[in-house]
Amino acid sequence: MIKMSETTSIPQPIIKIISDPEIIRIVGKKGPDVSIKDINLQFIMATLWWEGSPQLETFFNIMELNIKRALQEVHPHDKLVLDYTYTANDTLEDASEITVEIENIEADGEVLEVKGDVIILSGNDDRGFFKKLTSFRRKVQKNVHQEL
Repeated sequence: MIKMSETTSIPQPIIKIISDPEIIRIVGKKGPDVSIKDINLQFIMATLWWEGSPQLETFFNIMELNIKRALQEVHPHDKLVLDYTYTANDTLEDASEITVEIENIEADGEVLEVKGDVIILSGNDDRGFFKKLTSFRRKVQKNVHQEL
């Protein structure tokens, strides 16, 4: 009699981020379970502008919570660790492009696979020639570590 060892693979949770100029889609997946959370950038930015709220800080809070929610629905966890870096092409007040790069996501100490780890937020560049030329001096880059 031949013994065959059965190996069952435990599905690993995955976060996938898809961004375009209007919507950021955050997909949490584990095995057959899928959770999709959309962030409508035009609606959020218009609302924040109208209310006079801090736009970038509020956007990051919304992004972080949507990542947590998408993952929570397919992979329940207590603590989410999120590390990302954002880079602006000028001071935050004058920037026309901000790039967010997700560096690490952990759920209860388990490192997750992240696909599509770059989000680019871009808008109209109405800076003058001299301001564009010297913007490399004012470029902002910040590492963020959040525990949710």
